[in-house]
Amino acid sequence: MLQDMLARRDALPPITVGEYRQRVKDAQALMAENGLDAVFATSEFNFRYFTGDITQGPIQGGRPRSVLIPAKGDPIAVLARGVDDAIRETTWVKDVRSWPGPAPEDEGVTEIIKLVSELTGPNARIGIEMGPESRLGWPVADFLRIARGIAPREFVDANTPVFMRLRQVKSAAEVARIRRVCEIVSEGYARLPQLLKIGETEIDVCRKLEATCYALGVDKTRVVGISERGGHLRTFVGPTDRVLSDEDIMFVDTQCMVDNYTCDFNRYLAFGSVDPASRKAYDLIWQATEAGISAVKPGITASDLWHAMNKVIATKVGANTSNSFGRMGHGMGMTITEYPSIAPDDLTVLKPGMIVKLGPSTIYESHFDGSRKLMIHEEDTVVTETGCELLTRRQPLSMAVITARA
Repeated sequence: MLQDMLARRDALPPITVGEYRQRVKDAQALMAENGLDAVFATSEFNFRYFTGDITQGPIQGGRPRSVLIPAKGDPIAVLARGVDDAIRETTWVKDVRSWPGPAPEDEGVTEIIKLVSELTGPNARIGIEMGPESRLGWPVADFLRIARGIAPREFVDANTPVFMRLRQVKSAAEVARIRRVCEIVSEGYARLPQLLKIGETEIDVCRKLEATCYALGVDKTRVVGISERGGHLRTFVGPTDRVLSDEDIMFVDTQCMVDNYTCDFNRYLAFGSVDPASRKAYDLIWQATEAGISAVKPGITASDLWHAMNKVIATKVGANTSNSFGRMGHGMGMTITEYPSIAPDDLTVLKPGMIVKLGPSTIYESHFDGSRKLMIHEEDTVVTETGCELLTRRQPLSMAVITARA
């Protein structure tokens, strides 16, 4: 099993230079449509998307990397010396402008102003990450200095009209990476219960899952683990050194990466036994997820998908969708969350190649003290020409129960 999975990991289809060139051409078409004379991709993932940067670690803020896409022609990378040679040697981008960095007093500001002035007219509109679901890769003070230095040119948002639209629909090579990481983590989840004991901590559980996923072939891991007696309410900030005891329910949420593409799905673990309220909520949300998988197809909207899952939840006596998320899933790719949102007011039309993370949820009352608990199930899918492909191994019909003791 392990050798087969590692072999499949190594056999991923390449993202070719031709695909990177097409991404730039598609960006340029959207730029023309939206009146943009150039765009800068400054965030880590937008930079990777256009250049193919293979750096495994996070890009350091002290040496910001950006790539300028002109209205016509090839992209131009702008980054510190040392990094410039690495980008020339390992990516398809050969036009690289650089400065001697790190240099806090001028971390590429002068070079970027010079480049923009060379390539665009005085009234140009320069796109950059300014909209929802985006982060600027430059320090804000440097961004403001650049904005003053290129005036009367102006910066406007490129995330919504360009980057977000491009990255919503994945190529076959991108889907292959997401499919592979989902396969690996699904296997990691399947192996996890046999590795655990009552009396271990949340951190122990997450470390064992991470170690298993690394051994199976992921590049990076991020595992959240949260436990409480009879269920959980929060889904962020964890794991801790809380010791797992009888009647605990543990929510485990995993975002691993293969070749800079991610998965995002959770599973549940019960320790000792599953209480009746948690079992009932689990069954309900399993059925809502099933409805979501059946509903995913090209041509429907994100809103349609939300309503398909919500219908299952809302028809149950005492069930509701009162939670803090405001949606029941989202897009996914190089980042854990991308547009669209699976929300009642999101009218984005699903297209083949979109990745859709389903995440229906409900609030229920604890069997033990009546406190509020949350049940959420997550599965990753890709929209196909006729429906969808489930990329994750389906959440078990029954919650895994841990009975071994430390």
